[in-house]
Amino acid sequence: MYRKYLNFNSLPAIIQEMIEENSSAAAIIDELLDLKGETNTIAALIILDDMNIRGVQITNLYKICEQDIDKFYEKILTMTKEDIENINLESFAVCKYKAIYDGSKEDREKNPEKYIFTDEERNNIRNIKSKDHALDILENKVKPKIKDLYPSIKSDEALKIINKNGFICGYKKTYENIDGKNIIYRVFYNDQGDIMYTHSLENPDIFLWGESKLNVVRQSLDKEYELIGCNAYKNVKGVVGYNIELRNRPFETYKKVLSKGENKIEKIKYKYYNNNLIPIIESLEGMKYRQENKDYKGLVISNIYNLLTFPETYYDIDDELKHIYKILLPYSEDKAYDELIYQLNTDEGIDIALKLQNILGTKLDKDKLYEAKNRFLRTNKKHFNIPKPRFLSDQVIDDPLGNEINKRITKILSENNTVTE
Repeated sequence: MYRKYLNFNSLPAIIQEMIEENSSAAAIIDELLDLKGETNTIAALIILDDMNIRGVQITNLYKICEQDIDKFYEKILTMTKEDIENINLESFAVCKYKAIYDGSKEDREKNPEKYIFTDEERNNIRNIKSKDHALDILENKVKPKIKDLYPSIKSDEALKIINKNGFICGYKKTYENIDGKNIIYRVFYNDQGDIMYTHSLENPDIFLWGESKLNVVRQSLDKEYELIGCNAYKNVKGVVGYNIELRNRPFETYKKVLSKGENKIEKIKYKYYNNNLIPIIESLEGMKYRQENKDYKGLVISNIYNLLTFPETYYDIDDELKHIYKILLPYSEDKAYDELIYQLNTDEGIDIALKLQNILGTKLDKDKLYEAKNRFLRTNKKHFNIPKPRFLSDQVIDDPLGNEINKRITKILSENNTVTE
């Protein structure tokens, strides 16, 4: 099946289709809009779309351009066949679509198979990657003993490398994806309390999905943490998370993080917790739902599902990993209901909540919904137009926002007889 036809009457619709739920691609397009303007950005996206380049391919092209937006923009305008080959070399393991130098959206609809990798093409690229790796070993005069992960590594080799770098598997689940392939979701940890997630296909293309990352949390005083080659973000004052992708020698980057000598976060204060710091382990049902429902609503329901089922998932992990995650147990359910109320403040919220109840096959708690509503109102300073947020009863103040959310909660409770009345 070829990629969806773009609606060029709507820039948000164009961007949504072009990023294919790849957050890095979204950030790149945002930067392109800021620096090059809307007209030039649309023109660049049209060129990329003609060459069948979207999502993770955009991210890989940006990396090829040294993460420089000017070089990235210039590359789009002057693309060569060699550039297309490099994009495919970096993207084949995580994207079934291939970039085409002389492509077009019309040809893609007429000849969709031309724009999808064949098994033979994948094998050829794997051989090229393996040869490149062997050349690296010879040119650098290092022992031919693989010490890090790289795109064409085999499953058993990868697991040995992960273990040798001090990571232990504390959670392992197998599930079948929508293509009928068995996928193993593993969560590793080490004595630093750092967490690694792998969604692996048990074939040569493993540990390469965007969700497969090494997550590191530190208390950083170094403002130049982004220069070490990984995605870094700052959640609260002095607390930094590093997301290291596993497809390109992650342990080299990890050693750079460790060499900075930053303090570990032994305990994250409840009020400072952000699920980017120590992400909650995903439930298999949540992962399946996200695969089968690619739209934003599907992603929201999947995330709430993972939060609500985390206490159940917690008991399937080993004792040391339990210790790392114990702090999140009291947080997860509140966070799930907070997200539900946040969604109820949107037009799609009622549909999301009703669908979630059907998927869970369990009851949403009426009291917890109202408690979450109160938290939402307390933190909305503009809601009551007072300097300090605090809860005021609907009986005390005219409260249009609170009343509207109340109506939506009532609608959820009345329309689904599986919920707690």
